Amino acid sequence: MDTAPEPGLLRIFRYFTGIAMVYFALVLSFAFLETGHAFSLQAQSLQAQSSLNFLTSLVLFGYLSQPWLARRLKQAYLPIALVAATVVPVFSNLVYLADPPQPSLEIIIARSWVLLPILVVPLVLIAWQYGFRWVLLFIIFTSGVELLILMPVARPVDIRTLPMVGVPLIRAFAFGTVGHIVHRLIETQRAQRQELVRANVRLAQHAETLEQLTLSRERNRLARELHDTLAHTLSGLAINLEAMKTVVAPGNDELQQMLDQALVTTRTGLDETRRTLKDLRARPLEDLGLSLAVRNQATSVAARANLALLLDLSGDLDGLPPRVQQNLYRIVQEGLENVTRHARAQRVALTLTRTDEGTALTIEDDGTGVRPGETASDVGYGLRGMRERAEEIGATYSLSSSAGTGTIVRVEVPEVRR
Repeated sequence: MDTAPEPGLLRIFRYFTGIAMVYFALVLSFAFLETGHAFSLQAQSLQAQSSLNFLTSLVLFGYLSQPWLARRLKQAYLPIALVAATVVPVFSNLVYLADPPQPSLEIIIARSWVLLPILVVPLVLIAWQYGFRWVLLFIIFTSGVELLILMPVARPVDIRTLPMVGVPLIRAFAFGTVGHIVHRLIETQRAQRQELVRANVRLAQHAETLEQLTLSRERNRLARELHDTLAHTLSGLAINLEAMKTVVAPGNDELQQMLDQALVTTRTGLDETRRTLKDLRARPLEDLGLSLAVRNQATSVAARANLALLLDLSGDLDGLPPRVQQNLYRIVQEGLENVTRHARAQRVALTLTRTDEGTALTIEDDGTGVRPGETASDVGYGLRGMRERAEEIGATYSLSSSAGTGTIVRVEVPEVRR
């Protein structure tokens, strides 16, 4: 069975019980005016049946008007109401067996049709929520109980009583037809709803692809701007510093040292600028996928910094949404750069795994760690940027570190259910 009622089903069910409550209240009021008795065991069978159905409708209306009951009963909430709305009206017809003298078959059949509109609503709701096999169970129960009521009264079954005994079977056929139609309509609606959800997912993926394309073009534009401005400026500055070194008078060691330091800083800045240009222009995720891109990045950084590398990567990372892949890749990139620049580590372990619960990224090193009293914001923009990228994709970010024991950065991305 479905765990949650279909949208609008409870509202319609509550509306029906309210109307039924008012109807049977009017019937009882009329019976009271005619007989002077209400809700008594001596009342006529019609009044007794109406009393039972009125009380059932009243209880069901109150039951369906209490949201806390739905939260408490959960999956059993709707079936309880449907069983009550079916069983009580069906067995209320038994009161005619107590009518003196011998119960009339014609009266039982005629008055049982009063139940038709009362039973049609639970039938439709069952077909709407649970499907046709539960409709068949509903039909077997309602028709079977009525046959059990009729057969003792109809004996012997002859040409006069046979059409009346067949009435429950005709009604069962009508119920089956209605249930089948409702079930087919609901199945069609559900299929259309699922197709709409899939179309929305495709549109979201298309929009994400366009966003990634826009970002890629913007990165290329920034790369060109940096190359034409900052990289050229640093290259020219480095050439000027080299030229200045050649004209410095011999013996001026202090100036030579200052020029050497400025030249080293300039060349380092130029190298970093070129690395940034390469990162901006390169499209490792689009070309290689997340798993291979992370592997290449980690291997390159470990070789450049002479680090012992331990890698653990899942094979299904490329199924993640593009935005998640992009941010995870940048977090890995920034985390490894932090290790090489600040940690003075000998070993780094990188784990990126995906499970049913989500995706987990861990970067662990054996470096100097964060000094006592030093926060992530004190270390620099790297760790702060990693946290911001994690928050952008709804991930949790944690940093575990102490001086001399290394650092562990962990990012956990919950699985997105579609």
